[in-house]
Amino acid sequence: MSDSKTAHEKISSLGARVTSQVEGLVDEAQPALNRMTHRVKDELHDLSESGKEALSDAKHKLEKEAHHVRMTTEHIIQHDPIRSVLIAAGTGAAVALAAAWFMRSRSQ
Repeated sequence: MSDSKTAHEKISSLGARVTSQVEGLVDEAQPALNRMTHRVKDELHDLSESGKEALSDAKHKLEKEAHHVRMTTEHIIQHDPIRSVLIAAGTGAAVALAAAWFMRSRSQ
């Protein structure tokens, strides 16, 4: 009976030592994990800011280009209205032709 009690005590003692060692390792690793967490958090923040800046730059560039296209289009319409009408008619004809071709290819 004392042998089983001794074995039980040995297992309990071993479990306590393992638990103590694991807790010690976790305590030792915690500062490094905290530093890594902060570093990753900072990197994600920097990446987010870079993405916001890139999006803002692209938006401004697109707005500038749209303004330029609008001004050019207005200039062409004002100074050469016949050419503008011909361009619009040609564009409409091309779209109608593409739509007819698409509809015909789907029905076959």
